[in-house]
Amino acid sequence: MFRDISYSIFVIIFLGMVMHIVADLVKGKFDSKSKGQLHKFWWIGWSNGLSCFSKLKRIVLIVAVTCLIVMFITAFSGRLAANQLMTGYILMIHVGTAPVFIVCIVFLIVSWGYQCRLTENEWGELLNRIMLKPASHENSMLFLKLTFWFSMGLSVPVSLSMLASMFTIFGTHGQEVLFNIHQYTSLALVSSVVIHLYLLLRNQYK
Repeated sequence: MFRDISYSIFVIIFLGMVMHIVADLVKGKFDSKSKGQLHKFWWIGWSNGLSCFSKLKRIVLIVAVTCLIVMFITAFSGRLAANQLMTGYILMIHVGTAPVFIVCIVFLIVSWGYQCRLTENEWGELLNRIMLKPASHENSMLFLKLTFWFSMGLSVPVSLSMLASMFTIFGTHGQEVLFNIHQYTSLALVSSVVIHLYLLLRNQYK
């Protein structure tokens, strides 16, 4: 079941991004002339005139994404390809990468949290969308910020569920429940990060 859900979510996200890109191209939101003005590392948010702390934030973001990619490959490749769980060195790599990822997440929350707070207009837009009312979305950063906080929030159950499962106080059934929580919250985390990175790259290129 987890395998089918994972495939379905990844296909939906991929098709959604393709449709979004096509819609932007049709509307002419991507200006090819501005491409030459971008920094060669624009895809990681790099630009001229960044302070040392801003560069550090982007480096930590790269490390966090790299760790997530490693954990995704080690955990999902066997599960999606052959429906097998991690063992041996694959499991050691996955577990060894997790602490680095958690440290990076804590730093990102502290360093990007204020910048990703919702403004008064964005709160109004969010309420209008919840109540299915028309909302102005021109140059809106709402979904970019929401996916950031959603990803940061999901990192908590992802980390705690696996940490708690290492102790025997929950029993066999409790450890199975914690494992299920870990894998489904991990799937949600990966999906949220993919959407966030897509929106971030799209915002950089526009």
